[in-house]
Amino acid sequence: MVIRNLKGVTDFDPAVMTLRNRITDTLRHNFELYGYQPLDTAMLNYRDLLTYKYGEQAEIVKEIYSLSDQGARDLGLRFDLTVPFCKYIALNRSLKLPFKRYEIGKVFRNGPVKAGRLREFIQCDVDVVGDSSRGIEIELLELAITCYLQLGITPQIQIGHRQILIGLLQYLGVTNNHDAIIGILDKIKKVTHAETLSELSKFLPADKANQLLNAVTLDLPALEHLLPDNIGIKEIKDLWSELTALNLTQYCLFTPSLARGLNVYTGVVWEVFDARGQYTSSLGGGGRYDQIITNFVGSGIAYPAVGMSFGLEPITAVLTAPNAINPIKLLIVPMNTNPQCHALANQLRAAGIPTMLWTAKPKVGKALEYAAATQIKYATVIGTDEINNGTLRVKNLQTGEQLDYPFNNLPALIQLLNN
Repeated sequence: MVIRNLKGVTDFDPAVMTLRNRITDTLRHNFELYGYQPLDTAMLNYRDLLTYKYGEQAEIVKEIYSLSDQGARDLGLRFDLTVPFCKYIALNRSLKLPFKRYEIGKVFRNGPVKAGRLREFIQCDVDVVGDSSRGIEIELLELAITCYLQLGITPQIQIGHRQILIGLLQYLGVTNNHDAIIGILDKIKKVTHAETLSELSKFLPADKANQLLNAVTLDLPALEHLLPDNIGIKEIKDLWSELTALNLTQYCLFTPSLARGLNVYTGVVWEVFDARGQYTSSLGGGGRYDQIITNFVGSGIAYPAVGMSFGLEPITAVLTAPNAINPIKLLIVPMNTNPQCHALANQLRAAGIPTMLWTAKPKVGKALEYAAATQIKYATVIGTDEINNGTLRVKNLQTGEQLDYPFNNLPALIQLLNN
């Protein structure tokens, strides 16, 4: 037997998990501040449920991990969090709308593997069902900007609208293959101009292909002149007006070619990138999808919906620091003073200080070696002398500096450990 990981799955060591937990904690905190409620849906589903949104021929459906149970039922692992969310709404029709939910959980895709893209990964989604307003789209964009800035990433949110692309095709007299052509346009920043023209040549004559590629480089006023009655342009103008009022347009870029590849989107769409350009793949994205849940439930009631996903893997790739500091702030080594050290550790933990109590043997040398090797910054050894004197000596393992603190002056120690 060869001990190894499957291609596209990985194990995360404590330093990386510390970073990943910081990311998800930041996202969860902001999701809840904006009024989104936690939801947890099943990873294992009937396969026909998973394929409903896209149909069997869609590329993403080919990436489903399929399996069967002992009852020979045709099952699959979820590949996103949207379909399980649709299922939840369909099974809970008495929900008071609008319903705002967030979910952070594992999904599985048997697709290509590259930096920031695995086959087993975590999605961090926020969605709203039952709200067709422009305001909720603004809220999601504001939420995204807030989250990325707090994580230390300056976002560039590229914003488009599928109806603008459909309007351009209609303007050029193109009546067929809209989805295929829009899919090509959505990838123009990932391939060369020649490759784009080659793909478009399968559906369009050369003159129309060139006209189309020129059109998707136009700014909003020029597109409005070309398509004065286009609903997508009107919605983007409304959106931009509100973003301007909130001073958020500095993080946004109108991108006419953006469609997010899938025909499930019915309105505004967006993708998030690192504004510095050091990481070129998308860090997240979303948009309005008013028909998916409506059609899924099939009751005749409209379920307008909009949402977005934050990419934990690419965000981690942007922020990864190989020499991340251990989240444990202090290692306490008791020398026959376990009860007192337990009490001290719990006082520090109650104050929000991650504290480790050394319980292994041998004691001091091994403990300090462990702390240095695992990048715990501070350590203290507490014996009967320290208890009798009412003083503990804290050593900075990075600088060698030692400082004494009275047991009855924990605020000063907490201040040190928080720095």
